[in-house]
Amino acid sequence: MDSYYPYTGRKSSALNARSPNQNVPELIQNYDTYIMPALEYAKYFALSWSGMFLLAYVFYRNFILSFVFSMSAFALTGVFRNSIIKKRKNELMYQFRDALASLASSLGSGIVIEKAFEEAVRDLRILYPFEKVMIIDEFNAIILKKKNGVELEESLLDFARRAKLSCVTDFVDVFVSSNRTGGRSVDIVRNSITMINDKIEIDKEIETLVSGKKLEQRILSAAPAAFVALLSLIAGDFIEPMFTTTGGHIVMTIVLGIMFASYLASRWIMKIEL
Repeated sequence: MDSYYPYTGRKSSALNARSPNQNVPELIQNYDTYIMPALEYAKYFALSWSGMFLLAYVFYRNFILSFVFSMSAFALTGVFRNSIIKKRKNELMYQFRDALASLASSLGSGIVIEKAFEEAVRDLRILYPFEKVMIIDEFNAIILKKKNGVELEESLLDFARRAKLSCVTDFVDVFVSSNRTGGRSVDIVRNSITMINDKIEIDKEIETLVSGKKLEQRILSAAPAAFVALLSLIAGDFIEPMFTTTGGHIVMTIVLGIMFASYLASRWIMKIEL
């Protein structure tokens, strides 16, 4: 769990005024960004570099050109970074749903909203018995801010600004508006749970529908490289000019460009936003 979201960023001045025995988590300052630790970056760079080198060698059969092409691994590490960001935000959405379920239970039994957050943290520690859980740290920060004089609305708005999840933003906007006009918090929380559950179910249905297409996309993306490798084995003399002439290298470069363009286009078409 820890590897997906390092807790980085400055603590607010209100939190810095805490007593020495208060354990304040370091919160993620922007869930849309992720800075890889050096070891993790080295691992993904090595995977990207070796993959790009082998792919280029299949098309060029030239170590120098393959080495130059493999430098695109610097850009490819961004693909792994984006995948981690997406997974982290997906986890946060599920955790937020569970947190709201606990809040709704506490509010329904007549507990005030501030105490309901404390009860939610206790419930979440049972549900997520990990050392680091994003929503637990977020709720702990909200509780500590409240003890240090920061309004609950301000803390929730800050959380929504950093989380950049539609379900969190919608909940906080409605909660803040209702809290100012004297609305029922428990109804807002329950409606938010329903909304998030519906969103999760829709995302699952979409993922099921496109899973087969994603497999086809991967196969088609690898097909040109497999075709060139097969021709090299069964008709080496026929395809030899593609590896030894400038014109052949230009053609192979164009093929590689089309390959990557089609891959990026297919990923964009099947991209599912949270």
